Amino acid sequence: MRTNVQPLAHLLICFRWFVVAVFLVALFSGVSHASLIFPSLTSPIREKMESVEAELAALPVFPMNKSPWTMGYSTAQHEEPQMPVRIAISFPQTAVIDLVALMPSSFTDQRNKVQSWGFPVRFMIERVLPDGSTDIIADYRDKDYPIPGIAPQFFPCPNPVPASGLRITVTEAAANDTWWRAPHIVSFSELYAFSGERNVALNAEVKATSSNEFGFMWSTKCLTDGFTLFSPLFHDVEDPENNIVGHGLKELQLEIDLGEVHRIDEFHLWPVVHAIQHNFPPSSGMGFPLSIRLESSQFKDFSNSKVIYESDNLIYRPGAGPFMHQTQPTEGRFLKLRLSKGFPDFMRNPPQHLARISLSEIEILGNGKNLSRGVSIHVQKLSEEDKNRVVSLTDGRSNEGQILPLRQWLDQFKRRVQLEAKLRSLRDQLDEAQRLEDRRSRTILLVAIGCILILIQIIWLVRVAARRRAARMRERIACDLHDEIGANVSSMAHTTELLAESINQPSQAQSRLLGNLVENARLTYRETKHFIRFIEGENHSHDIAQQLTQVADQILGTIPSVFSLENTRSFNALNPAAKWNLLLFYKEALNNIIKHAEASEVKIATSRQDRQLRLQVVDNGRGFSQESTSCRRLEERATMLRGKLEIDSRPEQGASITIYFKSA
Repeated sequence: MRTNVQPLAHLLICFRWFVVAVFLVALFSGVSHASLIFPSLTSPIREKMESVEAELAALPVFPMNKSPWTMGYSTAQHEEPQMPVRIAISFPQTAVIDLVALMPSSFTDQRNKVQSWGFPVRFMIERVLPDGSTDIIADYRDKDYPIPGIAPQFFPCPNPVPASGLRITVTEAAANDTWWRAPHIVSFSELYAFSGERNVALNAEVKATSSNEFGFMWSTKCLTDGFTLFSPLFHDVEDPENNIVGHGLKELQLEIDLGEVHRIDEFHLWPVVHAIQHNFPPSSGMGFPLSIRLESSQFKDFSNSKVIYESDNLIYRPGAGPFMHQTQPTEGRFLKLRLSKGFPDFMRNPPQHLARISLSEIEILGNGKNLSRGVSIHVQKLSEEDKNRVVSLTDGRSNEGQILPLRQWLDQFKRRVQLEAKLRSLRDQLDEAQRLEDRRSRTILLVAIGCILILIQIIWLVRVAARRRAARMRERIACDLHDEIGANVSSMAHTTELLAESINQPSQAQSRLLGNLVENARLTYRETKHFIRFIEGENHSHDIAQQLTQVADQILGTIPSVFSLENTRSFNALNPAAKWNLLLFYKEALNNIIKHAEASEVKIATSRQDRQLRLQVVDNGRGFSQESTSCRRLEERATMLRGKLEIDSRPEQGASITIYFKSA
């Protein structure tokens, strides 16, 4: 029975520790991989952020200009505007428009963050038809317009028809967050009206029921002058000196060959910008011509040429962005551009301040398309060094970066602002998701710890219950042995004694047999009582040294015994079953000495090395030949102890019996 139960018990123990190991793995490593069980909250957000960041990396960067030409349009900034505010825009020529774009006014707050301001809360945009009638493009009079931010706001025009202008009616102004005194203000940085790629609202006439006319910075004219706080550039500085500078010249004359006849209706002149390379104060626009004359002709000798734009003294003061202006629409191939009155450089001495004219790029446009990209330019009266830089005037770059088409720039500007706002929102979501995942990990950790504690409690309860069952079983077996075997053996001994007394003159053989029978019955009774005390738990807690000594005295009798008992604490820590098997092994070895060895001395030794225990019994008897003698019962006990049995004996040289087994 014992050989079947013991492997099962070991199997249960192994399974128990396997379960504990699984929980420990879940505790110390599985918590960090909770996404294998629970879906990750942060991974989808990180994937979206990577997608947004990849798209942002492909879009141009649009820093704010350090020195803008003008600021835009606003209502009176010292008093509350009277509602409604009406703004009328009259195009230079009638055009079919498909998109209206409004650029919000911007300012930098105390946290150095660019904010929009003045964009109306409720308003209506109408298209003015050639006959004076209007139709509505956008109507927000009955609902609030979302806070726009700094991105341009697009209002598509359905059913494109010819239009002579626009009308904006504001019924509720935005609260003023700037330092201006007016509680509410209506403000725009720029208005665009696109007919395909062309901004037909450039230089359009603007009238308003309320306007802040503040020098050259704020005016109704500033709503359609093409200047904003941002430039239509992909800011990627390669050569900050990508420009031409006419030193010592009062006038710079450039002749441009477009290669073929085109319809010309607009031109852009880009100033030289130094602020991106130098500290404040910025020196953008130094040397920009304040007197501009543009002639067009279909013939190289400029016979029958026509002046399509002329301004002897610009009212604007040059900044970082391009000077944009519409021209009288004309057919031409050859252009002559005369530039004079370069804006003075405050860093130069007075005798030299008029002798400098600088440009970064020239663009001649027709219907919104750049016609001068890469064409040849002839410049008179330039130094050899400046002549080598003439090609840079039509390379599509200013000294701040690559120039973008206006409509494309607005689309990309708006997309970048939207993506940056989305990225900020995703970062907030990521922070919240990370907090939730951390909270979930802590919850899983606590649950794992709770499960382990519950498992330990269950294991403890199971062990307590098993011990109680074993104790009850031992009590029942002990009771049965005491009542049945003990009583029967005692009765046999008593009956044998009565039988001996009933025989008057027993023979010598009868006396010997009856004496042996009584002695065996009493010995069996004593062993049974000893076993009963053991299984009742009265004997297995005794010191192993005391038990080995007592057993040797009982079995060996008058044969001297020598004990060398070491590390008895490890033997005392054995479980009852192992200790019982060890005592039975010990008794069997001593019984063999009594029966066969005819020894005059016995040595008993115990020791421990690492986790291995050793019990050795040595006698000086007549010994035996190991080939002819089998110690089957000792081998069985060694197997029950899962130990190793070693027997060393030779005839007339005594015997040594040693068992090695592991401690619990």
